[in-house]
Amino acid sequence: MPAVLRGLDGKNVLITGAGKGQGASHARAFAEAGANVAALDITEPIHDIYPLATEAMLLETVEEVETRGGRAIALPCDLRDVDQVEAAVSKALGFFDNRIDVLVCNAGVAALDSIQDMRPHVMDAVIDTIVKGHMYAAKFVVPNMIGRRAGKIVNISSGVTGSGHAMLSHYVAAKHAIEGLTTAWAFELAEFGINVNCVAPATIKPGEGRGSGMVLGLAGEVDMTPDAAYEMFSAAGNMPGEKWRTEARHITDAVLFLASDNADQITGTVLRVDAGQGAK
Repeated sequence: MPAVLRGLDGKNVLITGAGKGQGASHARAFAEAGANVAALDITEPIHDIYPLATEAMLLETVEEVETRGGRAIALPCDLRDVDQVEAAVSKALGFFDNRIDVLVCNAGVAALDSIQDMRPHVMDAVIDTIVKGHMYAAKFVVPNMIGRRAGKIVNISSGVTGSGHAMLSHYVAAKHAIEGLTTAWAFELAEFGINVNCVAPATIKPGEGRGSGMVLGLAGEVDMTPDAAYEMFSAAGNMPGEKWRTEARHITDAVLFLASDNADQITGTVLRVDAGQGAK
C-alpha cells in the first residue's frame, strides 16, 4: 500500500495568515487534499511593519481553494484584537456547520531592531500577533474541538529558536513562546484526543505579490535585494551547501503531515524544517 496522507478529505481547516506566503500555500495544499479552508488574515497595514496581506489577496486564497474543489471563507481579522478573533472564529464555525477540525497558527510579523533601539510599538506588534493572537485563536477554537474530543493544532515557530540571531530578539522571543505553547497545549488537551504540534521553518524564499513576504520586507531594512537577503539569512543559519534553501512548499508538506491521520500518535513535538539550523 503506498504511503499517502490520510484523513484530510472533508476536514475544515482554519489558517491564520492565509492571504499570502506560507498560509496561502497551506490553504492550496489542504484544498488539493480535499479539505475546506477558513482563511484568516489582517487586511490593514501595521505601522512600521513591511506590507502584509490585503483583502484582495485574502479573496484570492479563497478562490484558489474553491477552484480546487474546497469550500472557503475569507476572514479579515487583526489577531491582536480579541473581539475580532472571537467574531472571526464564530463566523468560521457558522460557515462550517459548527466544526473546525484543524487550526494552523501561521500568522507572523518581524522587524529588525537592536536591543537598545527596540521600538515599543514594533515589539508589541510582533509579540501580540504571534503569541497573544494565537492564544486568542486557540481560546475560541479549542472548545469546539473539546466538545468533539478530536482536533489538530499545528503551530508555526521558526528555525531561529535553534540558533542565535541578532536584531530579531522580539521575533525570536515570540517564536520560542509558540514552542512553549505547543507543549503546554499538548499536555492540557491530550485527554480530549487533540494533537498539538509545531513546525519550525528555516528562512523562506521570498516572492513578489502573494509570495512569502517576510524576507522581502526585511530586505529593505538592510538595503539588499530580496534574493541577496534570502541568501544572507539562509547562509547564516542553514547547513552549508546549495541544497539547504527552504521554500514554502517544504513547510506545507510538514503542516499537512501533522494535520493528517498519519500523525495521530505525534503530539507536543517541534518538527524542525530548518535546513539543519537546530543541529549547528
